[in-house]
Amino acid sequence: MALVVIKMLALVFFIFSPFFHLNLVKMFNSSQSPSFFDIENQLDKIHELNNFLVRLNALVNWSIFTDILATLRSPRDPSHGGRPPFDVLLMFKILVLKSLYNLSDENTELFIRDRLSFREFLGLGFADRVPDARTIWLFAEMLKEQNLERYLFDRFNEELSSQGNF
Repeated sequence: MALVVIKMLALVFFIFSPFFHLNLVKMFNSSQSPSFFDIENQLDKIHELNNFLVRLNALVNWSIFTDILATLRSPRDPSHGGRPPFDVLLMFKILVLKSLYNLSDENTELFIRDRLSFREFLGLGFADRVPDARTIWLFAEMLKEQNLERYLFDRFNEELSSQGNF
């Protein structure tokens, strides 16, 4: 009973603290109204400041990976229910990001959710599902079990090398 009272008092203190209200005011009282093109404008500015992922996406012929990646999963039977699995090319591109930025599975998930440039590189919109850290780890493990991880990354490196200076 005492623990419940302490939790309630902490919640009341948090809600009535001036910092709580300041943050709410900042979140909901922006000086500008959001426009239809806000995301596009943000992406344009990101491209202007750092277009590394845009260039990488344009340089790599991702279709060279689809045949080998397609062998990883058998066709899905919709009668079994459940969510459809994530696209294998999307999962491979996630592993490329993870490797390029030296991220843990947890931080890879976080960065995909947090960074517009990662979402754009992966072809994900805001409403699209993002694989969680465990799904990313399971996919990487599946590649290792099939002895495909090194092959795919070697092929990726060959593809970059064939493009010359990057």
